[in-house]
Amino acid sequence: MLLALVLFAAAQYPPRDATAVLDDGQVREICAALKQQGGEPAPGVQPSQGRAQTLSRTYVVTVPANGFGLGRYHESEQELELDGGHALRAVDGALTLDPTGLDDVVFRASPEQLKQWTAAKKDGQLSLTLYFRPAGDGCAGNPAARIFRMEAFPLWWQLEVKSAPVAAADEEGLPVDKPGSGRTFHVEKVLLDSDMPRPDFGRDRLASAQGALDRCAQAARRRGSLVVSFNVESGHVHDPQVIMDAARDEETARCVARALSGAAISGADAHATRGTASLGVQ
Repeated sequence: MLLALVLFAAAQYPPRDATAVLDDGQVREICAALKQQGGEPAPGVQPSQGRAQTLSRTYVVTVPANGFGLGRYHESEQELELDGGHALRAVDGALTLDPTGLDDVVFRASPEQLKQWTAAKKDGQLSLTLYFRPAGDGCAGNPAARIFRMEAFPLWWQLEVKSAPVAAADEEGLPVDKPGSGRTFHVEKVLLDSDMPRPDFGRDRLASAQGALDRCAQAARRRGSLVVSFNVESGHVHDPQVIMDAARDEETARCVARALSGAAISGADAHATRGTASLGVQ
């Protein structure tokens, strides 16, 4: 459990300043604050719990095993979807959450992990933790019956087994890998403007930067492809720019640019001035 927590902390997520939603009284206060108009507090709401503060605050709620559904599993990509048609029910059934993008949430999962998590869910040991911000006026309910429904903007999704995180997805629902999971950067193609076609696509031309690229891969949040353009000066990479980032991971893109800057390019002739490299985290 400790190792899993350390791995996720290394990715600097999830948000650390979140307020835990633990009971229906908190939900009632959040909903009342969201309905506040102008500068006047809603009935039963303290001034410190006003609408603006509530909208800007990050909350975290844990959805138990019976409060969410697992969706389709894509074995070729080793990705598990959440069931977007299954409403998220938490706080002992008092809160139903409607987070945006629920249909698009995906977690990385091997076939063995899928088997383990499915069994854990059946045993009530799998939970879903959601970090979110309330969405405007999107809150309705019956305070007397202690039943509320709230719209939310997700910031971080996390599957947990016995409260230990096992998989995560970011605010867009894209899977986030644990750092240090043995990933590498695979150079798929390196093309120079003076090139004749090569059957190996120039994959070995950036071998001098492979170690630095692999260190970037170790810290990457997810797998994906990048395309980098660069200048060639005296057989070395200058001014590398990531022009396509399918992984949508800005920190990894910056790391790749730093790793390639100044790297030697094997086989570059004196006429080469520009080049592109296609590579991906595996």
